[in-house]
Amino acid sequence: MQRRVAAIYLVFFALLGASAFSVHTLAEQPQITTPGQEHKEIDTTLPNGELYENGSTFTRGGTEYTVLLSMEEESGGHGGGGGLVPTGTLSYTATGVQQTAEWDNGSTVSYDGTEYTVALDADAGPPTATLTQTFDVSTRLTADDAVYNQTVTQDGTEYVTYRSNESNVPLSEYLPEPATETFERGDTVEYENTTTTMSEVTDDVATLSWTISEETEHELSEGGNVTLADDTQYFTHFKGHTEEDIHAVIAPSDSDWSAYQTGIDRQHHYDERQNGAWGVIFISAIASLLIVGLAYMPVRA
Repeated sequence: MQRRVAAIYLVFFALLGASAFSVHTLAEQPQITTPGQEHKEIDTTLPNGELYENGSTFTRGGTEYTVLLSMEEESGGHGGGGGLVPTGTLSYTATGVQQTAEWDNGSTVSYDGTEYTVALDADAGPPTATLTQTFDVSTRLTADDAVYNQTVTQDGTEYVTYRSNESNVPLSEYLPEPATETFERGDTVEYENTTTTMSEVTDDVATLSWTISEETEHELSEGGNVTLADDTQYFTHFKGHTEEDIHAVIAPSDSDWSAYQTGIDRQHHYDERQNGAWGVIFISAIASLLIVGLAYMPVRA
């Protein structure tokens, strides 16, 4: 009798486990797709989403973007690995990136290959920056055999001494007339081989401004938002689980976000059902083993 009852329960749990396993095996995960992709009734389509593979390009607002996708190791926490997850970037050339440089009042700057001292006048109309050429006195004296290599100072005036008759000449008279350059606010200034604009002049600093183009990128993440050159916000959904089949769906947030959330909810519901099926399979297997073990236990007379 004991074994007959055990057999009945064994069949019950075996059928229960087999049913759960069939549900687990036959169930299809809902997908998030784009127009033109093959899809099933359980899938969710992003009406304005577009599918891109690794290395593909597209244009928004006159800017061309390159889609770069890869699989990266995700930290699992507590020192454990989290497996590979898709990630990506949108690489593009940003134009009109603002750059600035500053000339401080009284500082020495290089202009057109020559050293100058900066003098600022913010009260002028318009405000101006005047560059006055500076000289490397030590180098000039060393190169001139007619004078001593060092200057002397008498009564606060710096002199150059000639070797032939020990006569002194004020340094300001010995040096050539310095070149000067004056720039007004709004003038064009060649700065380090770049055409700039003197955008601001104060008593303390003159600001040079210009724009450049530079390579930059937007990071892509699952459900993460990016704003592209057309001033539209987009979000990303990754498809695929290997470097070979990874794709990215990029869709406008204002029109497709609700559909994306619906698709994510369906996938979460699918995962919950799959986890539940695994639980039934596991419990059925344990129960079956326990029943068989109990059925063959010796019975006291």
